Amino acid sequence: MRRINAAIVSLALLSALGSSASAATTHYVTLEGLEKSLPATPIVAGFDIDDTVLFSTPAYYYGANNGEGPGGTNRYGSDYLANPQFRKDLNQDLDKFSMKKKAGEELIAMHKRRGDTIVFITKRNCYDDDAEVIQKRLNRLFALSSQVFCTNEKSKTPYLEKTGTRIYYGDADTDIEYSMQVKGDKVRPIRVERSRMSTNKGGYHPGKYGEEVLVDSDN
Repeated sequence: MRRINAAIVSLALLSALGSSASAATTHYVTLEGLEKSLPATPIVAGFDIDDTVLFSTPAYYYGANNGEGPGGTNRYGSDYLANPQFRKDLNQDLDKFSMKKKAGEELIAMHKRRGDTIVFITKRNCYDDDAEVIQKRLNRLFALSSQVFCTNEKSKTPYLEKTGTRIYYGDADTDIEYSMQVKGDKVRPIRVERSRMSTNKGGYHPGKYGEEVLVDSDN
């Protein structure tokens, strides 16, 4: 019994040490430290939208849980994310329920002070004038004059290259991956933490690629 207990304690210690080591290797950066590290001259700063500058879970929650279809069913069907009508409604109307993230607001304010060009690059599916609608909403929320680029679920890398983005903020693993895949002038990826209340749980491992993680950016 003593041997078994000793083995359990050893495994627990190893697990704890492993977790501490992993946490210790994550490269956290503060907003102040980030600002000091940027070039003296203006750059192009790129931002993801969902879970980065906007807490958009309320809009997606409606898509997943509404009962406004026939007989109280979901108006978008069993797989609302695959329904183009939901995507269009999200961009055109439901996004009004999304809220600004404090971290996104502070980052944008910092880049505005520096005179940087700000662009939004999102994997959302956009139809007709959707990008223009999203653009107007974000420009109003953050007092900007910037462009929105929708990749329609495709890679963001070509858009990062096209816009000349030099620093990109995103919450998802793919945001970091797309930034790292840019050829030529490199893009500096910064991980923005998701809100703990976000319903988006997939593809999220802060520090996975050794990227910088913005401190307290989940709010």
